[in-house]
Amino acid sequence: MDPAALAQLAQQATNILIPALSALCIAGKPAVDKGKEVLVDLIYEKAFEKLGSESGKRAQALLDKISPIMSSSLEKALTKILRNSQDPKANEELQEEILKLLVENPDLAREIEPIVINFNVENIDQLALGNYNNFFNFKTPSGDELIKIIEYLDQKRKEAANQEILNRYNPSTLPYYPEKLKLFVTENRSEELRKALTYLENHRILLISGVGGVGKSTLARALVDLRPVNVPEPFWFDFNQNQSAKLGDILEKLASYLKAPEIASFKDERREPGKFDIDKLTGEFQRRSEVWLIFDDLSTILEDQRFADKGIELLFSSLRHNTHNAKVIVTSRTLPIFENGEKLIDVVENEDKQDLKGLNKDFAVDYLISNGLDEVEPEKLEKLAIGVDGHPLALKLLVELVTEFGVKDMLEDLSMYQKDKEDTILKARKLFDKMAGDEKELLERFSVYREPVSMKGLREMFTENTPINAIKRLRDKSLLEIDHKENYWLHPLVQEFLYQDLINKNEVHLIAYNYYKSLKLPENPTKKEELQPAIEAHYHACMAGKYDLAASLIWEYNLVDLLDLWGNQRTLIEIYEKLLPKDHFVDEPILKDKKVHENILGNLALAYRYLGELKKAIEYSEQALKISRETNDRHNEGAWLGYMGLAYMDLGEPRKAIEYYKDALEISRKMGDKRRESGHLEDLGLAYSHLSEPKKAIEYSEQALKISRKMNDKRREGNCLGNLGVEYSHLGETRKAIEYNKQALKIAREIGYRRGEGNHLRDLGLKYSHLGETKKAVEYSEQALKIAKKIGNRRGEGNCLGNLGSIYNDLGESRKAIKYCQQAMIISKEMGYRRVEGNHLGNLGLAYMDLGEPRKAIEYYEQALKISREIGDRRGEGNHLGNMGLAYSHLGEPRKAIEFLKQSLAIGKTIEDPRIISFCEKKLKELDGIEDNENSNYYPTSNNSPDSRFSPASKNILQTIISKLKSKK
Repeated sequence: MDPAALAQLAQQATNILIPALSALCIAGKPAVDKGKEVLVDLIYEKAFEKLGSESGKRAQALLDKISPIMSSSLEKALTKILRNSQDPKANEELQEEILKLLVENPDLAREIEPIVINFNVENIDQLALGNYNNFFNFKTPSGDELIKIIEYLDQKRKEAANQEILNRYNPSTLPYYPEKLKLFVTENRSEELRKALTYLENHRILLISGVGGVGKSTLARALVDLRPVNVPEPFWFDFNQNQSAKLGDILEKLASYLKAPEIASFKDERREPGKFDIDKLTGEFQRRSEVWLIFDDLSTILEDQRFADKGIELLFSSLRHNTHNAKVIVTSRTLPIFENGEKLIDVVENEDKQDLKGLNKDFAVDYLISNGLDEVEPEKLEKLAIGVDGHPLALKLLVELVTEFGVKDMLEDLSMYQKDKEDTILKARKLFDKMAGDEKELLERFSVYREPVSMKGLREMFTENTPINAIKRLRDKSLLEIDHKENYWLHPLVQEFLYQDLINKNEVHLIAYNYYKSLKLPENPTKKEELQPAIEAHYHACMAGKYDLAASLIWEYNLVDLLDLWGNQRTLIEIYEKLLPKDHFVDEPILKDKKVHENILGNLALAYRYLGELKKAIEYSEQALKISRETNDRHNEGAWLGYMGLAYMDLGEPRKAIEYYKDALEISRKMGDKRRESGHLEDLGLAYSHLSEPKKAIEYSEQALKISRKMNDKRREGNCLGNLGVEYSHLGETRKAIEYNKQALKIAREIGYRRGEGNHLRDLGLKYSHLGETKKAVEYSEQALKIAKKIGNRRGEGNCLGNLGSIYNDLGESRKAIKYCQQAMIISKEMGYRRVEGNHLGNLGLAYMDLGEPRKAIEYYEQALKISREIGDRRGEGNHLGNMGLAYSHLGEPRKAIEFLKQSLAIGKTIEDPRIISFCEKKLKELDGIEDNENSNYYPTSNNSPDSRFSPASKNILQTIISKLKSKK
């Protein structure tokens, strides 16, 4: 924020606070000077009551924000105002102190800005709760006011209660919404936003219809920022980007969004989804509080307003008729109609759908004036705006056409279009065709690019017919969009016009492929953006029907290893799926080489495994394994066996995984494939670790480490070091474990292995927690969580949340621990990670023990114990038995306590876990009365100190000031 804006903000804040402080005076003197013992609470409440609800709330909100960082000089300035609010010098001093505070704390300036602007906080809070009709009864806010309101709502969303709700959902990818576009929409579409929100409050489905390019998607995106603060970021599904989508695809994405894998159970049951699954979905919506679902560009999949896909039709019919708490926003060029003739919404005099028109006349005229037509007579500008129905793209084209052909010529054209009763989209298209002129062929060819390209990419599309000055002319006509890097792209509607008209699409896509192929990539790329030319070359080769050529790029540019290294699994899946037939397992492959087809299936398995979609991982591994055996491809057979093992490990079946790993290891040794041999050894080490056999785990990990160092395989070397750290931690050698993990972390950072970096940070967090260094533990765990979220590593995210839960347990912050553990539980259940699920259940038990609820703790321990026994997790079994012993001890049931502790001790000795052994021996002695009760670091005991409770910050300020006044009296 610039200095002038900060100064204005300080002045506005001062103007709000002075009346609040003066309201504490009686007959012009502070109440304390009247010799009365006035309670602070009473003064506080009466002062704001005197001011009125709006002014009082704003003053209170300001004091709440300022108090945590208030300086002593600001406190003195407030005290002076309280003594004499009419003193100009005191007023000036207060303003200076507030300005100083804002300069030193930029975040504070942003936080108080929504408070000091001139809107009614109480009314905005109505909007924050979704009471749109109450809010908009007053007036439609201006564009500037809407921006401030959005900022205020964003602040409210950060409150803990709202964050807890938002964290229950996986956010969708929302369309790009730059600040410039946001300003344009809030300024020019405020009335449309008002209508949409007030309609949505009382209706389940909002349909935003209108011609192409009029701004339907943009309006839907703008609504997202104005949703109630306790509504999570909406589910967004773009049919234009998913034109071949089926019901199952949408349900899968919704299951992921809701973190409710049971909605996609039809996949595991190998059946087509139907009404049963949709009812399950709407039932889930009924159980939950409000969520928003946005289906963009539905008309893409409609045929003459009818649904082409019966499954998707059933979904929308159920969303219309079933009882649920979801708000559904649909954008479509036409009104969707069901097979029985019923419409998606009941339309009464066109009021029940947001039929989006162009900009209103005044806004459209303002646009034309501000874009260079300020010398045209106002009446003619109005005619131009009305002539194109205020369509945003048509207005943009008009600016250039009037400049080139004159206003008279354009009014004649528009008059002719009106006589022919052309619709708005056709007018825009005709204006575009007139504007494009001789450069249209070049623009058609340019339309194949899906990313902005440089001048070189644009020139690749030249033909012998392209005018010499084509680019200059197109820039002059504003038909080419350009950014500060001199990259070019097209308006989406213009691109749609042009691509439809392009005849030789395959040929032009091949030109685009060659352009991207010619671009030089960094020798050692470190992020996805540096590989984008290769990704685009792959896309254009597929669009040209050159699938084998596209497949070759994956290995030529090492896309598999690099994108996997950086955690870009979704990008890899998109790349692989373009090389497979419609039905990946049944239809004839589109790749000529069956081994390449097999590799694509196998790589998809690994990508899905890293995303936690384990059933899919197994499914694709099985298909790849089947082909490798049919073609006697022993090399890859071992790889797919290993992938099967990985998936079963994640499902909590280490013994089954070991069978696959050993088969894979045997093949790699026979083939002399040292790289894969080290990989299978590493995996065996992990499997034995999960079975609580640390000596075997260390043995396999050290073999893998030795081979990886010989082969200079830094990534695997880091993995093995990290695994050894885990094992030495299990053996109670925490300092040694930390050294291994630090070496592993260093390697991961050197090679840019983001997933590995996150894993090692997480492990370090857990080890420092064991040492009681909780500050370090939290710091490492939060770094790991940030990385996991950024790269979409759901498994890592769940593990980090679980670690934080465990750490906060150690700190005695049981409520916070429960919150983290519950979030982690959602992820582990969603992904089928049974072993991890058991760990989180155990941690929840520990938290409830700390809260003094041993019965509830036992319930969680029993669930965790059941899972540990089912999957063969001996260490987990020992931990949970020990914790149950402790819980029964707290309940005064020593016999049961001794029984469970003895079982735990036996397991601890079998797997040589020193922490389990030490804990059980101590507790058994205590129960025999041999030594005093003693807390254990490994199994946290209850911490009964209550949470601190503070009165509102603003009340504390007033209390301090009034106390000072009393002392000075």
